Amino acid sequence: MKIIDMHCDTISEIWQSRHSGKPQQLAANSLHLDIQKMKKANYMLQNFAMYIDLKKDIAPFEYVCSLIDIFYEEMEQNKNDICVIKTYEEIMENDHSQKMSALLTIEEGGCCEGKIENLDKLYDRGARMMTLTWNYPNELANPNFLKEETDANGFPLFDGSKGLTNTGYAFAERMEELGMIIDVSHLSDAGFWQIADCTKKPFVASHSNARALCGHARNLTDDMIKTIAERGGVIGLNYYGCFLNKRNDSTSTAARIAEHARYITNVGGIECLGLGSDFDGIIGNLEIADCAQMYKLFDTLEAAGFSQNTIEKIAYQNVLRVYKEML
Repeated sequence: MKIIDMHCDTISEIWQSRHSGKPQQLAANSLHLDIQKMKKANYMLQNFAMYIDLKKDIAPFEYVCSLIDIFYEEMEQNKNDICVIKTYEEIMENDHSQKMSALLTIEEGGCCEGKIENLDKLYDRGARMMTLTWNYPNELANPNFLKEETDANGFPLFDGSKGLTNTGYAFAERMEELGMIIDVSHLSDAGFWQIADCTKKPFVASHSNARALCGHARNLTDDMIKTIAERGGVIGLNYYGCFLNKRNDSTSTAARIAEHARYITNVGGIECLGLGSDFDGIIGNLEIADCAQMYKLFDTLEAAGFSQNTIEKIAYQNVLRVYKEML
């Protein structure tokens, strides 16, 4: 089974490890994802997110550029196994050569500091997907604002009424012009609908689940799932327990991921679902403890009644279809 995963934070973890004096490498490490584990699981492509925390990273554009430097260093060191891609054709060339592909993505549009020229620079360096926000407001848009009060299941109540700024609209327009995929994971409810209204091309939620099964503000409503599906986009299943469970609990099981898969495909159709593990960005008791254990999810999906054809669509074909159109 080939695998395409739309989201991991491994490069940020490698950056942190280098600055903590215990450097990790992409070739082999103690993290959720490395080259050896990916080869064992038969990965076709991994999106590597450059993750920025605006409250920690004082010069966010400078910081994201340093992450991209590390990304390319690691790709060069592992060029016999994995190559950076910018187009669909390069994905297929790598697959034909029995090499894995790496797609550079950005998690936190605030790293651009509100400057379109910085977005262009990220595109020129190979970035082909970006979330407009992470968990904080920025020059482009707002996330859902979590409140101190919680609901009966322990999830924070939230306010999703603030969406895109005027600059955010300009960024969305420029991303479509460039062919840079808009990622609505982390975006507020209002921002989601504004993106749906102001864009024409498919967009994605790279690592989000179904809000009907888990009431976290990071998840998608049924109408959002349908809208992404109708646009021809795709949703990446997130393996974090707090985005999976009915109650606020970080335990992650393959069975619960499969329940979200069943729900999302029932609402949006088989074509709208992919994988967005959030490996190396999640904590808790993970049944799928690293990317080499992806067989557990596929076995569970099969036991839950998904056909092999459908599992292949979820594992890689649906995301590959979007990349064929967008890249």
